[in-house]
Amino acid sequence: MIRRISYSVLFFAVWAFTVSLDTYAQPKPNIVVFLSDDHGQEDAGCYGNTEVITPAIDQLAREGMVFTRAYTPVSVCAPSRSALFTGLYPHHNGCSRNHGSVFEGIRSLPHYLAAAGYEVILAGKEHIKPKEAFPFTYMERHQIPAYLSGEHVRPFCLIVSLNAPHQPYFNLKGGHGKITPKRWLANTPETTQYTAAYYDHVTLADQEIGSILFWLERLGLHENSIQLYLSDHGPAFPFAKWTLYEQGIRIPLIVKWPGVVQPGTVSDALVSMVDILPTLLDMAGVTPQPLDGKSLTPVLKGQATSLHHAVYGCYTNLGVQGANEYPIRTVVSDRYKLIVNLRSGNRFSLKAMDEPDERAVIDAKRVLDSWLSSGDANAIQRAHYYRNRPLIELYDLSQDPYELVNRAHDEALNSTVTEMYQLLVDWMKSQNDPLLNEMEMNGAKLRNK
Repeated sequence: MIRRISYSVLFFAVWAFTVSLDTYAQPKPNIVVFLSDDHGQEDAGCYGNTEVITPAIDQLAREGMVFTRAYTPVSVCAPSRSALFTGLYPHHNGCSRNHGSVFEGIRSLPHYLAAAGYEVILAGKEHIKPKEAFPFTYMERHQIPAYLSGEHVRPFCLIVSLNAPHQPYFNLKGGHGKITPKRWLANTPETTQYTAAYYDHVTLADQEIGSILFWLERLGLHENSIQLYLSDHGPAFPFAKWTLYEQGIRIPLIVKWPGVVQPGTVSDALVSMVDILPTLLDMAGVTPQPLDGKSLTPVLKGQATSLHHAVYGCYTNLGVQGANEYPIRTVVSDRYKLIVNLRSGNRFSLKAMDEPDERAVIDAKRVLDSWLSSGDANAIQRAHYYRNRPLIELYDLSQDPYELVNRAHDEALNSTVTEMYQLLVDWMKSQNDPLLNEMEMNGAKLRNK
């Protein structure tokens, strides 16, 4: 009996020693997330834009996987960042308006990863609250090289939170000159100057990313560091930020995972920003409570080509400076996108479009005013549509990626409108959306037409 116990103890000791060696030989990866501010998906070289200069972002793309259909659930800073760090859609986590706060008791990225032995740092722009719901180690971006150069007893997750390319925009000397007009914008000299200034700020963001990549490589941290690049939402243009159109909520997303993700791959899987948290936890070997998002790991490992049948978005103009009430909801499927403007009778308004920005060389108001004064019927119509939108919008993204033709009243697509509207209602119900009753009443009116 004593001999049996001794063998058992010996076996356990050998097993524990082997496991400890295995754990030491395969340490948890570091994670570095580059988060830019107001960068649209189409505005990087790796996404096909040959005019904007983004060598660092393009390098990540060559070394990782590029997602072409990644969406943020909302096109303003605080709600999008809260969704990113909680894995929950805005009405689920509590932060649905800009400068808002998440609900009491909501858990976020640092809660999960710290419990798994990680040091979790947010360096740079914050725009999340309350602080106790996001217990990061906070630092400024200029402190990152010193932090990376230090001794790391624990693995780290570093969020590099940039301020660029957020407006105010100013054109840099020797900056972008040749600008191809964007199809979703009216073509005026003011639009061109604004686009060039925005591109200059995208390049500033890329340069800052490049400086951190330099330190990771110099310090030998790049081989055991998973790296992600994404933006919180699109740029401060008409039909982009502050809307749920593609240019506002379709974001760049690149994932580099050495030894796991095949370099230079592209995925057209439909994914949401709320998928990022469960993905990071999966990478770190952490199983979270149920979240709205799903882990991208099967797609990253080449085990799956799709993740969601649909992703969702919500926006309220409340909380935005000088803005009126203008709630919007959207659902995006593989082919179609339905947008519901719940206050379509209101004229869409906010300070950034209504007042000049004295800090900037060129601002969004001058751009929008230039459309109205251009004498071009299409430009004038586009400006009016931005301010006065219908209740229902339906776009066939496979044929109309810039959402220029509203097909909500196309009889051949009546069933598509009905099905997607119901998807949106069901999702709003699951989110405890405060405008669910209004949404259901509008749906009843649509069915009775």
